[in-house]
Amino acid sequence: MRGRVAVALWFVLLGALAVLVATWVAGSVAARQEREAVDTRLAANLRTSREELAAAVSGAEGRAREVAASPAVQRALAEDDRAAARQIVAREGDDVAIVGRDGTPLAGGGDWAAQREVGVSGPDGQQLGSVVAGIPVDEELAVGLGRAAGLVEEDAIALVEGTDIAAAEPPLEGEIPEEEAGSADLGGDGYRFVSTPALDNSDLRLAALSPNDPIEQAAADTRKRAFFVALATVVVLGLLAWGITALLRRRGPAPGTDVEPRRRAGDERERGERMREAVALVGEALAATHDPEALLPVILQSAIEATGAAGARLVSSGREVAEAGDPERGGSPFGVRLGEEEDGLGLLLLYPQPGDHFDEDARELAHWLAAQASIALENELLHRTVKRQAITDELTQLANRRRFTETLALEVRRAERFADPLTLVLADLDDFKAINDRYGHGVGDEVLRLFAEVLRENVRDFDLPVRYGGEEFAVLLPETGLDGGEHLARRLQAALSRLRMPEIPGDRAPVTASFGVAAYPAAGSAEELLAHADQALYRAKAEGKNRVVRAESGSSRPS
Repeated sequence: MRGRVAVALWFVLLGALAVLVATWVAGSVAARQEREAVDTRLAANLRTSREELAAAVSGAEGRAREVAASPAVQRALAEDDRAAARQIVAREGDDVAIVGRDGTPLAGGGDWAAQREVGVSGPDGQQLGSVVAGIPVDEELAVGLGRAAGLVEEDAIALVEGTDIAAAEPPLEGEIPEEEAGSADLGGDGYRFVSTPALDNSDLRLAALSPNDPIEQAAADTRKRAFFVALATVVVLGLLAWGITALLRRRGPAPGTDVEPRRRAGDERERGERMREAVALVGEALAATHDPEALLPVILQSAIEATGAAGARLVSSGREVAEAGDPERGGSPFGVRLGEEEDGLGLLLLYPQPGDHFDEDARELAHWLAAQASIALENELLHRTVKRQAITDELTQLANRRRFTETLALEVRRAERFADPLTLVLADLDDFKAINDRYGHGVGDEVLRLFAEVLRENVRDFDLPVRYGGEEFAVLLPETGLDGGEHLARRLQAALSRLRMPEIPGDRAPVTASFGVAAYPAAGSAEELLAHADQALYRAKAEGKNRVVRAESGSSRPS
């Protein structure tokens, strides 16, 4: 009787331990998955914000040139007139500084994220000094970067000097460690962050942050569910074991029973179970993301959990592209190639636990998992290629009408939410049919490709140039007003006037274009914005072609 009680107590203790372990593991996995999802989102926010900052810096050079061209600036520098220089800076704003010929600031300057300098020369070509335009590190800059990133409600973007937050959207105070990713305590609240240098050769950093609470809540919810599931499982298994034991005790072993086949069958079942777990892990990886870059670390983690490895790395062309677990702690790696070609998708290196090695089953499982991962990655790359082809014009490699329609609706909603301007420029090549008829469709296609190149060279990274159809093109300009749209249209018009083609003889440009410009919120919806730009384009054609017409007034000016 005492023996049975002791066995029961041991079972209860082992069951409790199993419940606790299952609960802890489930919570840890949930927290890790939530952290990976947050890190992926923050990395996207960071990438968009950095592109926005780079575009702002590029605009600073144009700003410096604009101010440097002012006769008032030239006079102030020629006469070394500090009072006049201060008046100019007060009028232009705190993003401008005027510097004398000896490098001494006459007026302006400040704590800038980056700056661009343009020299100022006198009528005789003598160097008078320079104008510097910079990007101030302030809340306005942080708000612009956050708006460009399209932050979800709980996320934030911060500009960091050293470890101190200089500006943030929404406002935050505190210190962020000089690491690429980690956790930070800001005002008593924990945050997950990802950071990167704001610009090349800059000490200023950009950081994207998200509160830790959702991560901890996901872990807590999963632990709660896992506790009850594990508890129920232990109870059921206990009852099942008790019933089987009682039944076998009454029946006893069958005469002449050979236990070896059962042992082998058990080994086969265990091996099959590991294979099924690996299948489930790969399935979870595919369900987690359709981005090949984000899929790699998930696949590595799946390989670790399926084979019991200490860590894993993926190496391609001699360079590490992904890592999971703790490879440094593991032993000599076992390598499996992803893909059939020599380079393929890379070499998967699995590191066994310290003092351990991979048995034949684990190696076979690694080969199988690598094959499945290769198929998954190749399918996702193919899916990305097909998706890109579905939204890209084959001839010009610009976005096509489908992509334009989707993006237009999205940008109008975003402009409405943040009260930002949004401008649309429609362009139609004049008399394009005559070029096709006279020189052939091959030359006509080359004209379309050249105009597409003109568009790419004159728009910003976050603008959307589109081949709308036939010889008609469009450019969607976020955070740009009607004046900015007209300025771009005239720049495109000037670029076309310089275009020459050996296939079309003559001193004149082979083609011109008419432009219609419309802006939100003057046009209150995506449909109205497109209709207003189209009406302006129609007027440009009707008034003689090779013109730019603004939708707000219908006035036009020929080049």
